Amino acid sequence: MRDIRNEINRINEVVSFPTVVAEILDAMTDEKITTSKITRLIESDPALTTKMLRVANSPFYGLRGNVKSIQSAITMLGLDETGRLLLTYHMKARLISLNQQQNARLEALWKHSVTTATVSRMVASRYKFLTDGKEYTAGLLHDMGKLVLIQYFPETNPVIEQMIRERSLCDVDAEVQVASISHTSIGSQLGEKWRLPSEFVEVMRCHHDVRTSEQNPLLTAVVRFADLLCEQWGYGVGEQPQGFTLAEDKAIRMLGEFDAFFRDRPLEQVIQDLTADFEKNLELIQLLS
Repeated sequence: MRDIRNEINRINEVVSFPTVVAEILDAMTDEKITTSKITRLIESDPALTTKMLRVANSPFYGLRGNVKSIQSAITMLGLDETGRLLLTYHMKARLISLNQQQNARLEALWKHSVTTATVSRMVASRYKFLTDGKEYTAGLLHDMGKLVLIQYFPETNPVIEQMIRERSLCDVDAEVQVASISHTSIGSQLGEKWRLPSEFVEVMRCHHDVRTSEQNPLLTAVVRFADLLCEQWGYGVGEQPQGFTLAEDKAIRMLGEFDAFFRDRPLEQVIQDLTADFEKNLELIQLLS
C-alpha cells in the first residue's frame, strides 16, 4: 500500500484554493468591504453574473424577477449572503474541473457539501446557536479532505466503500485502514495550506469527533449534526455503516450543552422540525448544486 501521508506532502498542488475564493473569504470578514468591490468580483465573470441573478430572482428569496443588476442583487441579499453564494460557485467550479474519471464521486461530494452548508445554517438559525454566520462556510468546506483521495488516490475509494459496507466501519476508520490517513487529517492539511481561518480548519479536522474541538466546539458540532442529517436524508457520501443512528453521535449531546431548548426537545421532534425547514430550502440547494 502506498504511503499516502508522505505522498500528500510531496504533491506540489493539492487541490489549490482559487485566489478569488481567498479574496471572497477575506471580504466576508472585512467590516470595511464595499458593495462596489464585491460587484466587481462578480461582474468580471459573465457566467457568474448570470448565475447570481438567477439565484437572486428565485422564489427562495421572494424577489421573483425584480433584480436586474448585480448591485441590486447585493443590496437585496446583503454582503454576507452574497459572499456565501460567491464562495459556493467558485468552489463548485474548482471541483468540477478535477479528475473527470471520478466525476460521479465529485458530484456526490459537492452535493453533500452544499447541502451540509445549507443545513448547518438551518440548525444554527432554528436553535439560535451563536456561530456568527460561519456555519455555512464551515459546512461547505468540512469534507474537502476527501478531494485528495478522489483526485490523487482513486484506487482507494472502492476499497473504502467496501469496508464501510461489509465491516460496518465509518468512513474515517475505513480510510485509516486502507490509506493510513483519514479525510479529516487530509482536510486539516488542506486548510492550513489554503491559509483558512483556524476555526474552519478545526471543523475539517474534528467534525467526526467533536470532543476534540477546542477553539469552536459549537461550530464543529453544528456542522457535524448537519452532516449526519444529510446522510439520513439521502444527501450523503456513504460515511456511515448500515444501522447507524443520529443519537449515537457526540455532536447531539454537545449541542444540548450549548442550548437547553435543544437538549430538552426530543430528537425525533428536532428532526421533524428540521425536515420541514429542509424542504423549504430544497430549491436553493438544487440551484447551488
